[in-house]
Amino acid sequence: MMQHAHAPVHAAAAPPCPPRGQNRISPNSRFTPVCAHADQEIGTTASRRTRRGDFLRAATWAITQRLHPKAGDTTLRVARDLATRLNADGHVAYCRDTMWRRLGISRRTLERHIAVLRELGLLVWTVHGSRTNTRPAGSGEWAGTATIYAAVVPPAWDDALGHRVSGHGYHARHIGFTDHGRQMAIADARRRARPAHRRDRRDTPSCKTNPPPPKAEMKGKKNNTSATRGSRPQPRRRHEVPEPYRATPGQAAHAVSVAAWVRPRVPWTQGESLRRLAFALRPWITSGLSAADITADLSVWRVPRRPASPASVIMARWNETATQDGPAALDIGEDTPCGVPPNAAFLAAMDAVRARLTSLSPPVVAEPDPPGFVIRDRILASFAEADRARRARTAEQCSTFAEWEAVCDARERALE
Repeated sequence: MMQHAHAPVHAAAAPPCPPRGQNRISPNSRFTPVCAHADQEIGTTASRRTRRGDFLRAATWAITQRLHPKAGDTTLRVARDLATRLNADGHVAYCRDTMWRRLGISRRTLERHIAVLRELGLLVWTVHGSRTNTRPAGSGEWAGTATIYAAVVPPAWDDALGHRVSGHGYHARHIGFTDHGRQMAIADARRRARPAHRRDRRDTPSCKTNPPPPKAEMKGKKNNTSATRGSRPQPRRRHEVPEPYRATPGQAAHAVSVAAWVRPRVPWTQGESLRRLAFALRPWITSGLSAADITADLSVWRVPRRPASPASVIMARWNETATQDGPAALDIGEDTPCGVPPNAAFLAAMDAVRARLTSLSPPVVAEPDPPGFVIRDRILASFAEADRARRARTAEQCSTFAEWEAVCDARERALE
């Protein structure tokens, strides 16, 4: 639901403003709260734009320094919720009706702490919410305007941390540090870079104690018995790659290139990484199959549409093939009957069939993938064609009046 800055609840939630020319008294004499709503706009504020980290640090500083008598832990919770939803420009939608439920507070409490953040110079209005319908008349649709806030930091925070600022207001920039501010920034950076387990440790590295050595087993009267064999650390053995999967660096690079050609053409292998797929295909490549042959073989396999591990499926199939071929070769003996060898007429007929099949469907040659700039030009050309087709629509082709107005606006911008 859209939120609205000009609704009566905002006026009730904001603290009463003193007469013109007077300011509310702050516990900290160095800071003056921004009470006038006219000074809480993005074009009139004295605070500068900031990012998420500086916004949270400035909010924590303002609350711990007691710059506002009504700021507390709930104000910091509200600031953290807004910081998690900031976009790249430092703007955030208010979303009042969902925010107070998410934080577990009442709506009036949320409005009061939002007003506190505005008076601290940490929030300014970018867009005021309104219930005015922004959709064209007669469209049958309604959409209001949401309240948009911008995250800012007050000049008092820059002065306290020794920041050098160029410019004034929302578009001011942080350009450096004073001497005192540089020392504080270095100390803060070192504190944040220190690991958490090192911050809480009080002892020095020399306080570490070594584990006791293993005790020797005394057998008989000899005192030169060595330590037990199980207590000695065993050297780690390197994992040995099976024979069909071993490859030199050149062969591994060739397998990766074959996998890059196979993967886009076999749908069920597209969920596997390139290197794992190349490792699984090494036995097939070593056996002399080309990328086109491997693609044809993998395409006719009956596997699930999206297997969890395509490389495991390929390796399991290769192991089954090797296991089936092994015993079959061992069972062949002298007593095993063998078929009659083909005669010359049969061989000639087979050669004729192979030649005819080759002429009808020549062997598939692996095509190199186009370079990146060619693919980019094709994508940009398709986008341009779609944009021209969208601008060429007529009023009858548009479903709503707002869509037709958008087409007219696009045509006017194209003529400019």
